[in-house]
Amino acid sequence: MRRVLTLVTLLMTVLAACAPVAATEQPGSEEPAAPTETPVDVTPAQRAALEALSEKLGLPVAEIKILSTEAVTWPDGCLGIVRIGVMCTQAQVPGFRIMLEAKGEPYEFHTNRDGTIALPAEAAGVSELAVIKQLAANLGLKESDISVVSSEPVEFGDACLGVAMEGVACAQVVTPGRIIVLEAKGVQFAYHTSEDGNRVQPATIAMIWKRDGGIAGFCDSLTVFRSGEVYSSSCKPQADGKMGTLAKLLSAQEQKQFNDWMSRVGEAELDASDPAGVADRMVVTLNIFGSGDRPPTKAEQEQLFGFAQDLFNELAR
Repeated sequence: MRRVLTLVTLLMTVLAACAPVAATEQPGSEEPAAPTETPVDVTPAQRAALEALSEKLGLPVAEIKILSTEAVTWPDGCLGIVRIGVMCTQAQVPGFRIMLEAKGEPYEFHTNRDGTIALPAEAAGVSELAVIKQLAANLGLKESDISVVSSEPVEFGDACLGVAMEGVACAQVVTPGRIIVLEAKGVQFAYHTSEDGNRVQPATIAMIWKRDGGIAGFCDSLTVFRSGEVYSSSCKPQADGKMGTLAKLLSAQEQKQFNDWMSRVGEAELDASDPAGVADRMVVTLNIFGSGDRPPTKAEQEQLFGFAQDLFNELAR
């Protein structure tokens, strides 16, 4: 009997030794969490972009991928990014364009060389982009050469977006839009736009020329905007039947000459009319709104009148 008990005891001991051992958690046995710190094998500029996007999206850096890094010389202190109400120093800044990806979406960042500045390349609004595009085309500049000084929503009192010009009839209907001020090469340019940016109207008038009366019965006007747009109107049809408002852009040569006058002379009201009392008297006036500090000389006055009449004749052809 004692031998049977001994055998049973030995058998139970062997079975217990072969039974599976219950799993127990050991310190440090969990799956390692995704790292939240920036990898050490990235450049300072890449690090700055990664950390900026991580903060923006509230994601760990490990969930953000670097797609590309391109060396770029930015045209200004804003690293080529249009910012509403932000003025940019006009000095070139070496840096990088860095493309990142997070949750399947691409993100572009502009940085300086050492990564102390990292800006998301988010576009300006539709209206701002429309006027930047137009001014860049007018002045022969890159869009990145132009900054947005201000952009304010407004309700214009007419369909002409609040810009009155001789010979242009405006429907008196309230029109929602924006007043946008741009800066390029140290000069500011105002534009009025519709709410959706589909209509863009220059608003910084630089010169108004008018000619009325005379034997031929003239009734002509010309408006030149600082941004290079030119509008003319006449109450008389031209030889080909054209009448009303015509428009053009100053050529590069005309723009250069006009800008030279604008930088040298200030505001002035000029008159080249026939003397009072002359039969069939012709009245010719010119208002210029320059940014200089002196009135135009006699020679400059003659040049301005000739310039305006040449522009009008060009449009009337």
